Amino acid sequence: MENIVVVGFGWVGQANALALRRMGYPVFYYDIVPPVLRYAKDNAGLYGEISPLQNILERDSQNTWYIVSIGDRVKEDGTQDITLIKKALESLKPARSRVILRSTVLPQNLKALDFDFYVPEFLHERHAVEECLNPHYFVLGRKDASLAEPSFLSAWQLHARKVFKGTPEQASYIKYLSNLWNATRVAFINEFGDLTRDEAVIDFVFEKKNYLRYGQAFGGHCLPKDLFAFWSAHATNKNIELLRAAYLSNELHKKNEVGYSSLPEWFSSWEEEGAALGGIGSGTLIWNKFNSMPPVQATRKKLRFLVNAVARVIPERSLGDVKEIWNDLARKNARYFTNTKTPSGRDVNEFELRKTGLVDYEKYISGDAMLAPLLQNQSSVLEIGCGLGRMTEFFPRHFAKTAAIDISDVMVESAKKRLVGIKNIDLKISDGKNIAFSDNHFNLVFSYQTLQHVPAHEILAEKFKEIYRTLKPGGIAKLHLRAGRGPYKWHWAYGVSLTPAEAKQLAESAGFKFIKHEIEDSKSLWIWLEK
Repeated sequence: MENIVVVGFGWVGQANALALRRMGYPVFYYDIVPPVLRYAKDNAGLYGEISPLQNILERDSQNTWYIVSIGDRVKEDGTQDITLIKKALESLKPARSRVILRSTVLPQNLKALDFDFYVPEFLHERHAVEECLNPHYFVLGRKDASLAEPSFLSAWQLHARKVFKGTPEQASYIKYLSNLWNATRVAFINEFGDLTRDEAVIDFVFEKKNYLRYGQAFGGHCLPKDLFAFWSAHATNKNIELLRAAYLSNELHKKNEVGYSSLPEWFSSWEEEGAALGGIGSGTLIWNKFNSMPPVQATRKKLRFLVNAVARVIPERSLGDVKEIWNDLARKNARYFTNTKTPSGRDVNEFELRKTGLVDYEKYISGDAMLAPLLQNQSSVLEIGCGLGRMTEFFPRHFAKTAAIDISDVMVESAKKRLVGIKNIDLKISDGKNIAFSDNHFNLVFSYQTLQHVPAHEILAEKFKEIYRTLKPGGIAKLHLRAGRGPYKWHWAYGVSLTPAEAKQLAESAGFKFIKHEIEDSKSLWIWLEK
């Protein structure tokens, strides 16, 4: 196993060192001043396993890899100052091993530097350690095509969402393109927001996605200086007016935001990717990467008829089977399976479970304008598929009476323990078919991440009829269904998929007035129905 010496122990250097130590590598660091520990709150013990060096070559050997993570500086005229980076690399010239540069350097400045690999970082300071371990982008620029990569770079590639290998200059352009694109998006959205002062318009078009929300000007360690340095470096003979405008627009927005105290911070990590990768092990990651290869995808399409043939001979899943499956999942990891979209994956704890429940409640209930007339604390609501009561506990904030049902008695019994002491919540075990409440009982029936597991159209049709029966006249049903190609029949998450037209037909057959639908993503269909 290689020895690692991190040169430059700021937040980027610390994130690399901590990540590599977690992976089991012997890690040392060299810096000219005692470091301010950025991640001591979560890594206090790990810092003690990373030894400081008094001399940069103190641990030098043929089995040592140096990672240089020293910052650049951008002068007032836009010139990039890489003096400290160059000085560190020069001090490593006598080293017997190889050098990896992780600093941000303009493409035209790389030629003057002596290193072996250029691996720019795409880290956000708050989550940098985790993003080192599971990179969104892994970009490698190699000076010598014949030079073998160290084992830890190979491990990072396997955990990366996207991988690129090319020249150091290409690697640098990708780094700057990513930062410039993010900066330009933030500047444009904020400029539009300053003109309209209407967040609802922006959120409707861009769905509150990363870097696309009206908020504070971009700041931090990277975006302002990288944008300034890049357009300054190309200002003499290139068309860079858009980049110049983004920088100036952001500076102007900084002055405007003084009067807008409620603007959210622009910062965002790779949270969508983190959610997607949360709790996934190396084996699953490798399998997913293999399955995403175009030749594999093409072969799978050709063999899909075999999969369909196998599915036809597998017995239909009954509601008794569904109950048994969900009781088993609840025993294995109830907090995870009650919401598999949780950021920490299978490591979710009680605090995160409750946090995501509140976030989803505010997103799908209290933040839904169509439901606003029902949020008057005089209405009654039924939640179908409550699981551990992740969202259930927040319904009493706006509803006088809350009922919640789930097919898993293990989930319901656990939910009762979680929500003990919260008034006006009635938790019941369901057989998956009938709703054990009287006719015309609820003002709202809500279901999220549940009906997508119903194993047959006929069962779903009966469920729609039961929802209609228990709703009061004028009551609303907001239901989350599966769309697109779903899991195979033998997968625990199996359930029928519907197109919007099929959902409309099913709802109207049960007696509903179909109000509207929204496709949240390729697998999620929301429908609003009225009795």
